[in-house]
Amino acid sequence: MGEHGSPMADPKSLPPLHLLRAFAAAGRLQNFRDAAAELGVTPSAVSHQIKTLETWIGAPLFDRGVRQVRLNERGKELSRAVNRSLAALITSLEQARRGAARTSLKVAALPLFVSAWMAPRLERFERLHPDLSLTIHTDARVYDVLAGEADVAIRNVATPGSGLYARKLLDLRATPLCTPALAEDIVSPNDLRRKTLIALSVGRAGWTDWLERAGYAGLKPRRLITVDTLPEAIAAAAQGRGVMLGLLPLIWDAAGASALVAPFNLAPQEAGAYYVVCRKEDRSNTMAAAFISWLLDEMKADAHRLKRLERTHLAPHRRG
Repeated sequence: MGEHGSPMADPKSLPPLHLLRAFAAAGRLQNFRDAAAELGVTPSAVSHQIKTLETWIGAPLFDRGVRQVRLNERGKELSRAVNRSLAALITSLEQARRGAARTSLKVAALPLFVSAWMAPRLERFERLHPDLSLTIHTDARVYDVLAGEADVAIRNVATPGSGLYARKLLDLRATPLCTPALAEDIVSPNDLRRKTLIALSVGRAGWTDWLERAGYAGLKPRRLITVDTLPEAIAAAAQGRGVMLGLLPLIWDAAGASALVAPFNLAPQEAGAYYVVCRKEDRSNTMAAAFISWLLDEMKADAHRLKRLERTHLAPHRRG
């Protein structure tokens, strides 16, 4: 029995859907050739499908002329019912597809943001939204949100750009960091001439911007090591391989960062901000909105801890 007590039809006893589609098109257009063009088949195929449906019903549905066909009374009645049913089926299928799409969200986020801050908190989001599946891309390249490469992205930029809905998550500042041993003979930025600097292969200008704003434009280090992500830079710096530009305050949550110190007492420089962005039309996407709202709430709740963490770690380094 059906939901309301009516008997459910056995799908095997119904005519195939392609016969009903052919009938609906032919009835609407009153022409087998035009129906064939719309359906992408031959006119003889449409004619054969209509005859098959008429055989299944046991009566003709069209009055056939030399160059035109017209629905008879039985055909008109069936045409109205078939069109209503096909419209309802299409609507239900589209709703099902949109519903399935809303249960999966593609997120592109920078490696440091994910590993140091977001990943430890994802369990809370999963508890709030157990039916939502996240696919998280953590490579450093910029995913094209407008082109659909990601539904939501977390970016480190000065401004989020046009065509996107954006909310600021966290202001960022940059400062040189290295091991205490390496910091022993670094008193000012000028001493970086004798050191190895660790730079990123993608993203913001990094050291070039920092040195220029510190008043040391054009300074050449002894050597330059280039890595792809901030977690890789942190690992290299913690091994004593050189001086990196740390992105405050999130760097202090990253693995290995506790081994690093600021070699000289210089105020960190502004380095853009983390923004969460999506397509403007996706603001109404339930799952995208839920994820963005969760990020904003988590960052707001963590603001005091992050400020305290930065004050603790940026205490002047005491040389031996």
